[in-house]
Amino acid sequence: MSDNSSIKDVCKGVPLHALNMAVRNKMASFLDPEGFVTGDFCNDYTGLAECAGFQYEEIKRLQSQRKPTLEFLHEWGTRQDRDPYVDVLISHLERIGRPDVIDECRQQIVQDVQKYKRCHEDLDPVQSKEVSCGNEVTLYKHEIKSSILTKEEALDPRQACGSIDKLYYDGFVIYNPNGQADLNFVKELADRLEGPEYGLKLFIPFRDDLPGTARYEVTAEIIANRCKRALVILSPSFLQSPAADFQLKFAQCLSPGARSKKVVPVFNGRCKMPNILRAVNFVDFTNPGLRDWNWPRLAAVLKCPLEPDIETYMNKEELAKIKMSPDGYKQVRDMFALSVALTDFKDFE
Repeated sequence: MSDNSSIKDVCKGVPLHALNMAVRNKMASFLDPEGFVTGDFCNDYTGLAECAGFQYEEIKRLQSQRKPTLEFLHEWGTRQDRDPYVDVLISHLERIGRPDVIDECRQQIVQDVQKYKRCHEDLDPVQSKEVSCGNEVTLYKHEIKSSILTKEEALDPRQACGSIDKLYYDGFVIYNPNGQADLNFVKELADRLEGPEYGLKLFIPFRDDLPGTARYEVTAEIIANRCKRALVILSPSFLQSPAADFQLKFAQCLSPGARSKKVVPVFNGRCKMPNILRAVNFVDFTNPGLRDWNWPRLAAVLKCPLEPDIETYMNKEELAKIKMSPDGYKQVRDMFALSVALTDFKDFE
């Protein structure tokens, strides 16, 4: 127990994304096999997810994944409301009765945490926080605030001491706020998807961003690194917005061929489908009869994990064979052709 207390002290407050793939895969080898109930929780990844606050439907979705523990750790790391920290992970492993996982992974966990701390040493002030340093304190606080991109981060009381973590979102909403119908729809969208029924977290420009920041740079950072998907609210007014056009093209360039389902078109008014989205299936809110069905569809795609990296369904030996094989390029090309063949190419005029 003392050893576990020691490692929790070392890892206290370190975000889950500090753990590298080697230790994640090692944990998965212990937690992926179906376990049994010990105490209040099952001693596999399902019990770990339950300790982390995941609900029944979320855990059922994990069970459909080929590598559920890896998917859980990734998903948990994006949910800041569920304390995704390494010391919390260790505490949860204790709760489900898996000290063996802690013992087997202890060395790699400590190595990854120490590496993370070394990489972030430059972000800490040299001056002691307990000693006044005049105007330099103001400068330091300004540097912290300059890295804060959202309203919620800026209003978080922890940001004053520099301990706030980045916020991550299920979806970025691309729309034209000058179109009243679109603005009203986005407000309804937020009420439904962020409500207790679905519990999602959306980034909505003009609601969540900060005035005075570099507009396009902030947009690019949020879409690329902090959001799983982008919802594009399509209507005649959308086509008149240069900002929305930029956001759409940037999001789509992160999702070539629509294979990762990064961009989700949502029709709020009848208009021509932008050419770069013609290969992507859409959600149609212009048909009143489909409206009730569309909310759970939209929530499902936002909760669904992104298309996994190739290494999640091919091991290193299989990848090496493709790279060394004379027809390796053909195998990759055939895989891409299959994904295109399975894509819905419906048009919507």
